[in-house]
Amino acid sequence: MIRGCFTNIFAGIGCLTVLALAAVGAWYFRADIADLYTSLVERDTASGSMEPTTGRPSRSALESALSKERSIARRDGPDNVALTADEMASLIEDRLPVVAKQALDSMTVTLEQDRFTLEAELETERFGRDLLGPLRGMIDPREPIRISGPAVVRAPGVIGWEVDEFRVASFPFPGPAIPVLVDRLTGSDGGAMFFAVPAEVGNLSIRPDGVTFYRRAN
Repeated sequence: MIRGCFTNIFAGIGCLTVLALAAVGAWYFRADIADLYTSLVERDTASGSMEPTTGRPSRSALESALSKERSIARRDGPDNVALTADEMASLIEDRLPVVAKQALDSMTVTLEQDRFTLEAELETERFGRDLLGPLRGMIDPREPIRISGPAVVRAPGVIGWEVDEFRVASFPFPGPAIPVLVDRLTGSDGGAMFFAVPAEVGNLSIRPDGVTFYRRAN
């Protein structure tokens, strides 16, 4: 019984010692802990409250984006490059198939978390009024179009934009119709929009504040 008492006493002393050391450590490193907590809170807050960013194509933004692509494509290039909304919009416009360029005008690209949204004016005659179903008799020669969805690196040098929203004027097309509409817009098949990038790009992340291309692991 006495031994049990001593055991409990020493166990209590051990716990108190650990708590005391923890308290001393927390006090000694209080500034670092406070800075870490603040940075984590600010990062989470910024991520949660970040508004989508809309980019517009321009010659200067395209030249800047191409320079960053050349940089990551070099053998001694960086592990990643970050593109602004204007740069990404310029790349997308530059890489659109000819038929899509002819059908779309006044394009913008909005960056959201993990997805692109393209908005433009659609030349409905070039697109094909036969695909618009009941809208055929109600649309004008030019109508606003909205295309949205996530994007992934499908293969070395190829980004696949998986469109899951396709809207003409105020009419949203159902999911099963979207691949057909995308193929008609791009003049290809596969149900997605594909963009060429340097083969060294192995992954990308899309955030409201920009798009990052990551170098492919060797």
